[in-house]
Amino acid sequence: MYIEPYHNFILSFKTVLKNIKARGAFTVSIADAAHIVEADYFGVESGNRVADKLKNSGLTASRSEMVDAPVINEFPLCLECEFVEYQDSQYGCGVIGKVVNVTADESVMVGDKVDMSLVNAIAFDPYTHGYYKVTERVGEAFRDGVAMKKE
Repeated sequence: MYIEPYHNFILSFKTVLKNIKARGAFTVSIADAAHIVEADYFGVESGNRVADKLKNSGLTASRSEMVDAPVINEFPLCLECEFVEYQDSQYGCGVIGKVVNVTADESVMVGDKVDMSLVNAIAFDPYTHGYYKVTERVGEAFRDGVAMKKE
């Protein structure tokens, strides 16, 4: 599956950043609606206070095939990334990573492609503090807006 190789991932946890810099890599495991409690736990519990958040969550992890970082086995989709750089400004901080591999559970695959409608990925709304399922395709990237371009 093709995916644009460079992405900016926003983070705000010093422990996570320290680990990313030390390992030169990270993973982005995409949580699904079936694991909302565990995913939220990762955000509300501090790794500075709790030695093993993963064990406490009841989830398991495996070592990534491509980078020195864990893949959460129960989450249906994972981006394996090499660390490129850290950016910090008055507008926030983030990590730039190069995606070197994507792993996906068979349940979210159609042929050799991930079907995002099967992932049941969750998204956080910071304004209402709610989680929402991301399941419906609503448009075609790089195509729907072309009609508005002025020649």
